[in-house]
This record gives sequence, C-alpha cells and structure tokens, in this order.
Amino acid sequence: MKTRVLGYEHAETITEIETWANDLLEKEAPGSPGYIVVSIVQFQIIPGQNGYDAMFLVEVIEHYPEEQVALKEADIVVIEQMTSSLDEIA
Repeated sequence: MKTRVLGYEHAETITEIETWANDLLEKEAPGSPGYIVVSIVQFQIIPGQNGYDAMFLVEVIEHYPEEQVALKEADIVVIEQMTSSLDEIA
C-alpha cells in the first residue's frame, strides 16, 4: 500500500477538518488521480491566528477503473456457441 500527505488550510473549526477528512475515505485522493484513500494513518492539527490547518498521512490504493466493452449481437452468438461446445467436450 502507498501513502500520501494531504493538507487542509484555513478551517474555521476542527469540525470542518473532521468532516473533510471523513469525506476522503473511499474517494480519490486530492492531487493523486487514480488513487483511492483507504485509511488515515496519522494527522496533525495546527492552530493559527484565524483558524486551523491540518496535515494527514493517508494510505491509498491504486484504482483501475473497469472498462466496459460493448458487444455486438454477432459476438454474443459466437461466445454462446463457443461456451456451449465446451459443455459438450466435458
């Protein structure tokens, strides 16, 4: 599994940071297309003059979107013929 460091800046409340972090789970990591956030490993909240900043270490997995294939009717017929002949051989 791979990791990424993510940041959140200028939050007015810690609840805002919490909501953002919870919404990361099972979604694509910001700035890392193709990687899905699996878990938050560690985080740090940094108080500032006008709110809070936060840093997160998250575990990600690479996501391979499934491609859909459009089959023609003729292809379906051939596939059915091939698979039915396998039953005859067995």
